[in-house]
Amino acid sequence: LELSYQSIKTANSVRESEDLRQETRKRNLLVLMLSHLSDNGYIEAAAALEKEANISLNRWQVCDNVDLDNILQEYESYYYIKFQKHPKITKKLASADVNKARAHRTRSISNSSLDFLAVLMPRCILSHPKTMAVQRNTTKRLKILYADLSKSSTDSTGENVTVKAADLGLTVSSVAIRDDKKNERNRKEIVDVRSMLNDAIRGASNDIMTNQSDRMVKPLGGFVGFNHEMRELATVISRDIYLHDPNVKWSDIVGLDHAKSLVKEAVVYPIKYPQLFTGILTPWKGILLYGPPGTGKTMLAKAVATECNTTFFNISASSIVSKWRGDSEKLVRVLFELARFHAPSTIFLDELESVMSQRGSGPGGEHEGSRRMKTELLVQMDGLARSDDLVFVLAASNLPWELDHAMLRRLEKRIIVDLPTHEARMSMFSRFLPPCNKDGGLVINTKLDYPTLAENTEGYSGSDLKLVCKEAAMRVVRKIFHTLESHQDGQQLPDFSLETIMTNDVLDVLKHTKPSSGKLGNKYAEWRAKYESV
Repeated sequence: LELSYQSIKTANSVRESEDLRQETRKRNLLVLMLSHLSDNGYIEAAAALEKEANISLNRWQVCDNVDLDNILQEYESYYYIKFQKHPKITKKLASADVNKARAHRTRSISNSSLDFLAVLMPRCILSHPKTMAVQRNTTKRLKILYADLSKSSTDSTGENVTVKAADLGLTVSSVAIRDDKKNERNRKEIVDVRSMLNDAIRGASNDIMTNQSDRMVKPLGGFVGFNHEMRELATVISRDIYLHDPNVKWSDIVGLDHAKSLVKEAVVYPIKYPQLFTGILTPWKGILLYGPPGTGKTMLAKAVATECNTTFFNISASSIVSKWRGDSEKLVRVLFELARFHAPSTIFLDELESVMSQRGSGPGGEHEGSRRMKTELLVQMDGLARSDDLVFVLAASNLPWELDHAMLRRLEKRIIVDLPTHEARMSMFSRFLPPCNKDGGLVINTKLDYPTLAENTEGYSGSDLKLVCKEAAMRVVRKIFHTLESHQDGQQLPDFSLETIMTNDVLDVLKHTKPSSGKLGNKYAEWRAKYESV
């Protein structure tokens, strides 16, 4: 069983390394093409490629003595040396072949639809060909390792034995073991296999170093089954894809451990360990984060965009609501098709109550366009639940009692992001106002009683506490503004230093800074008792 778990982990690591190599190779090709177009004066083509692939020569450049001409010449030389003839790179089509090729492309475009996109979708399930190939290779390597280890352990010489069949470039030292301790010998063999696999994983991971903030975007040319109107809508939705890192780590979020673990179950682990998420264990398709404003719901979404390495769609009401009749439901459909196209992906719906309030709840009735958009969103959510697409919906709401009940059913997990606890408030104060803060051009010293401050901030959210700390620091800085403003040219500035922030200073700020969440705690508790799903 232990070896089976190790094989799953190894298969995942090998697959990740291979994916990284393919991604790096694809990026290198794009950079080479972009550099070749720019160097040869194809400015418009280079600009179009740069925009569509999110690859810029300001961030990437071709290394010295490397260009497409040199690569092609090297290939021609290699081909001639090997086959004693020059390679044929291109050929001119005859008129009949031209018509046949044109007809083939037209037929492909007309017959392609969502099924074509489904072929492009990465499916990280047990039957995935790449996953099965990785498992077969891993099993074969494990058998070779066991055969060599068993052979070496029978020598019982205690000398170093080199394992060559595994092709891992590793040296294993055998241990002299008596024949009457077979169980102990087997345990030693498993330990050796684990160390060898870990070394191989570590080496494969170190081969390729990528910057997660430099994400390549799939070209919209893959939407061959859509008409011109749908492509325009896809371009609108593509603007809401996060192309840069929000730079929010899991460790930056104080508390919310349960919410973080559920998000990892839904987004991170199904991609890393697809063998474990089959059948009844299919990953969650939707999570609702609800609670008072300023408690970290949006920050948790930014951590997903930073840490989970998925295509992140940051969607608000303005992204999918249109004044033109019928466009809103089309935008919703295109959003989910784009998410499948860029899978694995995460759709973040912020302020969900502004889009999915209860149908027919308005005093004058609901507009027909709004009902159609909500119905399309519910239909698309149902489609996610019945498919293996790695598309995950993360929603946030400050007013969960206004959400439509049909949407609540489709959001499988509903987690309250409550006000910070006493320990969390202490941690926030120590992070925002440390004993010595050297961020920026000023040095701010503090001498604070963090437990006392935490006791006096019951009911404050995380954003409220940050505002309190900012105001306390600003009060110290304000005292030097008069000196700086009254200074005249030619005069020497007097020496001054910022005062130390004391506990009483922060307590005085609390008297004039009230919590923003109001008195909604009881209402959240009542809604949680009725609809909680954790």
